[in-house]
Parts: sequence; C-alpha cells; structure tokens
Amino acid sequence: MEEQVMGFQEMLLEVQKSLRQDEVLDLVFLCTDLLRKDLSRVDTATELFSLLQKEDLLSSNDTTLLQELLTITRQKSLLQKLCLQCSQLSVCHISMYRRLLFELAENISEDNLRDIKFLLFKTLPPKILDKDLTMLQLFREMEKGGHLAADNLDTIERIIVRVVPYLKSTISQFKENSGAGTSPQETPWENRTSFQDFSVTKRPVQPETIHQNMNTAFTAEQGLESAEMLCPPSFLSSHQSEIPTLVSSFSGDNVEGQIANLSINDTSNQAQSHHGRSTEEVSMSSFDPYQQSTSEVEKYTMTGNWRGFCMIVNNYDFSNSPIKLNYRGGTDTDEKRLLKVFKWLGFTTEVVRDCSRERMLKALQDLKSRDHGEADCVVCCVLSHGYEGGVYGVDGGKVKLKELMEPLDGYHCPTLIDKPKIFFIQACRGIERQRVVFLQSDSESNSMEPELFSDAIVPRESVPAGADFLMSMATVPNFVSYRETVNGTWFIQTLCKSLEQLVPRGTDLMSILTQVNNEVSKKTSRSGLEKQMPQPEFTLRKLIIFPVPSDISTSSLI
Repeated sequence: MEEQVMGFQEMLLEVQKSLRQDEVLDLVFLCTDLLRKDLSRVDTATELFSLLQKEDLLSSNDTTLLQELLTITRQKSLLQKLCLQCSQLSVCHISMYRRLLFELAENISEDNLRDIKFLLFKTLPPKILDKDLTMLQLFREMEKGGHLAADNLDTIERIIVRVVPYLKSTISQFKENSGAGTSPQETPWENRTSFQDFSVTKRPVQPETIHQNMNTAFTAEQGLESAEMLCPPSFLSSHQSEIPTLVSSFSGDNVEGQIANLSINDTSNQAQSHHGRSTEEVSMSSFDPYQQSTSEVEKYTMTGNWRGFCMIVNNYDFSNSPIKLNYRGGTDTDEKRLLKVFKWLGFTTEVVRDCSRERMLKALQDLKSRDHGEADCVVCCVLSHGYEGGVYGVDGGKVKLKELMEPLDGYHCPTLIDKPKIFFIQACRGIERQRVVFLQSDSESNSMEPELFSDAIVPRESVPAGADFLMSMATVPNFVSYRETVNGTWFIQTLCKSLEQLVPRGTDLMSILTQVNNEVSKKTSRSGLEKQMPQPEFTLRKLIIFPVPSDISTSSLI
C-alpha cells in the first residue's frame, strides 16, 4: 500500500515537471468549484494536488480527477506516459460551466483579449483591467464581481460574441444543455466562503440525463470518428488526434475564414451521421458548440422609432484640385434622391458638400462622436471622384476607404457595436471601361470620350477588421462607373428606386443590392458598348431588414 501511494506521488510530481506554468494555471482554474479556498496564489501543480488530496478528491485509489483534468486540457501524451486512459472514467468532477469557460479561453487570442478588456471598461475596475491577465484570470475577476456564473452568462456572451462571433454557438449550446439541470458533482458547497462563486445552475434533472451528459464528455478522445464534431474539413484532416473531449477547439489564425468556408455538404453529412450511432455519441454531439444551427438567419435589431444618422458627402466642384478633375454634373440629382429616400426610411439626414480631404475625415469624426445609443444603424454615402485605392477630396487629397470606415468601428465608436455600418460609395474603381447617355468621368484619366464621365475607385483596403460593415460599391475593381449629367448616376438612382420598391415588401438589404446589381448590369450607353457592374462587400453577421415606413407610399419620393 505504501509503495502504491509513493508511486502515485511520483506520478503527480511527473505531472508537475511536464506542465508549463500556464498549463498549471489551467488546472487550477478547472478546480475552482471543487475547493473551498482562494486559489489565486496556487501556482504549482503539486500545491494544487495537495489541496485536492486533503479534500479526498484525489488519491492513489481514485485517479479519475487527474485523468479528467489532463483530458480536458488535451495532455494526451502525458496521459499515455502515465498509463491513464479516458475510457476508465465513470464519474466526472469538473462542471460543464467550468469546461465552457476553459474552451472559450482556448479560442480567444491575445488581440481578442485586449478587445474584450476594452469592452469591459465599465464592468471591471481599471486596476483589474490594467493587469496582465489571461482570459481565465479575467473570467475569475468577473466571477468575483458577480458578473459571471453558470446562470449569468449574459455579459460575457454579449462581449465575446462582438469580438469572436463564432463562439456564440458554444455558449448557446451550453445554455440549452445546462437548462436541464445540475449534476450532483456540480452542486456548490454549502459552506463555501463568501469569496467562492456559486457558479452552477440549480434546476432539477433526470438521473438518466445526468449520467448521459457527464459520461459522454470523453467519447471524442477515443472514438473521434463516431463523434463527428462539426469542424472545418481542413482542421479534421490535420488535427484528428487533437480534437478536444467536450467542445472542439480550432487552431490557427483564420478560424472565422475556415468556418465561413464550411460547405453545405459538410452540414448534411453531419446530420446523416447521427443515424445508427449510440446514445452516448449523439449526446456528445448535442453539446457540440460548432453544430450548424437549422434556425433562420438572425436579423439586426430595427425596432426603434429612429433608424439612425445618414450622412451624405457630395463632392461636385474640383476646380481647386491640383489634379485635373471635372465638375461632377448630375451629382445634385443623386443627393436629392438619397435625402428623400433615407428620410422616408426613418434616418436623420445630413449633407456635407465639396469636402477637402481634411474636411471629409473631420465629418466622419463628427459622426463618430455622436450618440448612436438609440440608433439601429448608421449610413454614409460618398459621392466623389475616385482613384485606385480611395476617393478624392475637392482639394485633390486622397482618402482611403479604410480612413472613412475606421472611425465608426467598434473600437472607436462603442455605441455602434453590433449595429450595421453601411457605406454607399459612388466613385470609380479604376480607369478601365466596361464600355456605356451623356456621362462624365470621375476618374483621373482624360482618355475618355467628351460625353462620358465615370465615378470609380479600387478600395484594396475596403473592409477593415471590424464586424457589421457593408460597403456597397458602384462598380467592380479596375473599372469606371457612370453618371448622367441630368439624371444622376446609374448606381445611386437604381439603389434608391430598389429601396423604395423592396423595403415595403420586407426584403433584406443584401437582396436589394442583388437587385441593384441586376438592374445596373442591364444599362448601356447609347453606343451599346459601355456597361457597369456594382459590387457589395461586407462583414455583416445578420440580415439588414429596414422596417416598413409608416408612409409606404413612394410617390412623393420621385
């Protein structure tokens, strides 16, 4: 017996030697709900193990907790070295809530963490946020402050989803599963100190459900093929042996891109794979945070009486520009039409005319500084000459599209977080012509026919890192767009007409822009040789559906 105990202590010492400091802190975090002490000063595995042994949670006769901890933290090689197998586990000690937080932290990068701390500036004291905290340590601070618990995930869900949108399904799956109840192992200690968090739900649950949910947590490690977690194909092909036991964790820097490329066939195969599988395997899959939802696409909130601000930048007179750029005849027609349509949609409209580079940037800064708290979204329309990479001010100064968009992103304008930032850019994206009634060019080139004028730019940095942006361009890269000197531009006039026709039908904005693409693509010049093709670019996460205006008649808009 003594020899057995000595061998077990040596095993624990081997674990200490094999783990990095951050990995030790992972174990400490996972054991938070099991011990009755402040663990903030515990920084070695042996110290943690000693505390667990004193509570009779770990012994030479019962290594299940050690196995569980090493399995959750994906220490597969160490498990094999210690001859510990996940298949031997019959009881689980770590709460589903604690595992959820661990998996969230595993998918949050250093940049994500900085963003999350920024969004928590009104929730946690500055002295906490100024510390060099890991994501798990930040979770603990939120728990201490009463901002986070198993039945209080609203704050962290709202913030994490803004920074790492694909983690929403992880939290949603946990909520669905934890709503059934709490297992005996998750019940908080009745005699905990005031420091300890009561971070589990306390609803009753059927014993069969408890047994199934807790014991299926480890099926993926040994039976990965049968569990069939819904991961990007590239991940499955290169990391099969590393799929986590409870919820999958992506590696790499392009997670959102990988998820976006997930094919429909992958989803259908996932659904078909449930047939013929065991009850445990299906239960495991039911907690999969990356399971594709069959519910309809979410919509941005558009319930207020006020839609938001709509700013129109209208550059016409370029006579003071050192670069030879023509007057933009017909742009006043676009301005009038945009004003009427967006007022009709419920926006507060504003026009700034003939802006230099500095004035254009100041206008965006002024728009950023306004209170968008009660707004549903924000719209910015830019009507100007363009170049390959941005738009021109009337002084010939160049403004990159990124410079226009950055003031409104979530970092610089917190009241617009999780709200659509919509840009309509009427300008050229090059000097090539898709060959087209008395048009003027808004491009720098003078090689066009006297009657033809275009509006184009090539925004190579057109979509910044922030989410919820939509930039609708008048034309595809490298080509000009067209403006009639009397009737205005093809793009803006078709956009306004389509909004008037389709908003009352409840059509979402991306579908409306598809209709705009279709209508503009049919237009040609009198020669029949000039064409134009608009292009929207976006980082939207939901549908934009403008509420039907109370006055649905559009006759007054024409």
